[in-house]
Amino acid sequence: MKRVIVVGALTFIGYHLVQKFLEEEIEVYAFDFDDMNSVSKINEEKLCLIGRNALFMYFALRDHDGWEVLEKTDIDAAYFCLCEPNQQKNFRNERTILQYVKRFESFCRRKKIKFVISSSVEVSHASSDNENSMLFSKIEREVQKGDADYCILRVPAVYGPWQPSFMTYHHIILAGLKQQTISLPIEECTCDLLYVEDVANCLYTIGQRKLEMKLYALCSEEKNRWQKGIEILQKTGGDQIQKKECLKGDEEKIVVPSKFSLEKGMLRQISHIKKYRKLYETSNTW
Repeated sequence: MKRVIVVGALTFIGYHLVQKFLEEEIEVYAFDFDDMNSVSKINEEKLCLIGRNALFMYFALRDHDGWEVLEKTDIDAAYFCLCEPNQQKNFRNERTILQYVKRFESFCRRKKIKFVISSSVEVSHASSDNENSMLFSKIEREVQKGDADYCILRVPAVYGPWQPSFMTYHHIILAGLKQQTISLPIEECTCDLLYVEDVANCLYTIGQRKLEMKLYALCSEEKNRWQKGIEILQKTGGDQIQKKECLKGDEEKIVVPSKFSLEKGMLRQISHIKKYRKLYETSNTW
């Protein structure tokens, strides 16, 4: 691959995917909701870290210049990571999101390139009245209705640097730095856990492979991995946190290899939150 599109380049997975492409010296045409006049503090920091790379170009989704550039450029694959798979509520306008799904699906169909979509395991695991499940179900259906060469990847809970503030690990780490105790309901799916860089590496690899046009579920194949992370963070056996169990889906599984241990991954997330503590404490990050 020489050039790719990443839609949702400032989301948790999307940002790490951009970093992976840049490390591989692949040109990235990045899209997200934020424009340069209204970017959040967290996303401003992300753009500062990668924005000076000559292979990186960023456009707000509503910026017509970005779409014009794409029409004149040879693209090898498009990745749609616009919605956080672990978010449970307060998504942006559903109609707007689905319009962008249709637009990029149409682009991929016309250009005859692969369309890789990050979705949520909760589509098959959650009840029908779950906001996460309903949104990602609609995204998947829009993709499947089209004729683009697609690959839908359902993602479980993801952890690591830049994890969104609505997730449990982030809450526990930040509370620990403040020397506070917390008791919070678990909303994210706890059936499995993957490190964000491992997910990004998997998406990068899948974009270059010829897979059947169907649904896949990313997994670790390690039992109780999410709960083990809680135990590492709390060092008490994790009794204060009540898991949110999920049923097993029937998608084809893709085992995601981990580059290092759960303990090391957790230390990397802790180190990141320590570094950006003031930013997280003062910013609305989602």
